[in-house]
Amino acid sequence: MTDAVNKTPVSAVVTCFNSEKTIEKCLQSLAWADEIIVLDSFSEDATVELIKQQIQTLDTAIKLDQQSFKGFAQQKQDVIDRAKYDWVLLLDADECLTPKAIKKLCKWQLKKPLADGYNLPRVEWVFWHWAHPWVKRNEFIRLFNRKKSHMSQDLVHESIQVDGVVKKMYAPFKHYGETSIQVKLDKINRYSALAAQQKFDRGKRCSVFRLFLYPVFYFFRQYIIKRQVFNGVAGVINATLNSYYAYLKYAKLYELQQNKD
Repeated sequence: MTDAVNKTPVSAVVTCFNSEKTIEKCLQSLAWADEIIVLDSFSEDATVELIKQQIQTLDTAIKLDQQSFKGFAQQKQDVIDRAKYDWVLLLDADECLTPKAIKKLCKWQLKKPLADGYNLPRVEWVFWHWAHPWVKRNEFIRLFNRKKSHMSQDLVHESIQVDGVVKKMYAPFKHYGETSIQVKLDKINRYSALAAQQKFDRGKRCSVFRLFLYPVFYFFRQYIIKRQVFNGVAGVINATLNSYYAYLKYAKLYELQQNKD
């Protein structure tokens, strides 16, 4: 009883849209939290019905809100602002915590926090299998004190910005973001346009030199430095498509320069 009374309460928050394939896994992995808040952008598939089923099934209180999509960063900031508790765990609807992460987080709740935010490693689904353990994992701040944190205002690849101490926590979570080559290509087209616009608005410009050479460097970084080589054929495809994203981002920036400068 003492541990339960003294533990650090956590609000788990999720944003979603047409996430019927992953929302149940996401919410079930957050059942340890003291509350779960879901902000849906008026999904057109079975997402809302599945959330309502989890409301009836899980012991943890789940609050479902809906609002029109305001952009990735603002949508996440809005769901964070709805949290009851200072400490927040943020997931996308296509992510879920691993059992190891849940165990680690529950232990963390019983101790006094030593930081204002924590970087958690993400395990990627690469088209048809999970990334090899030797592939370098990206880390993201997902557990944080919301009174000392805010969302960046990036149009894409938005992130939590912490005004304080940030530490690493080995509480891995899984990401089902790119379940096929087609899904990744669709995302590349959308995200590259947003990234190019953001760079243009911030006064950045692209030279012909960067346009042709940066994607080559980007492939090397993905395949060798980040060790996509250990993902086999999927790693080759993924590194190639990531370099294509880099190329498309700067090609679209170059186009904006020609049209508006």
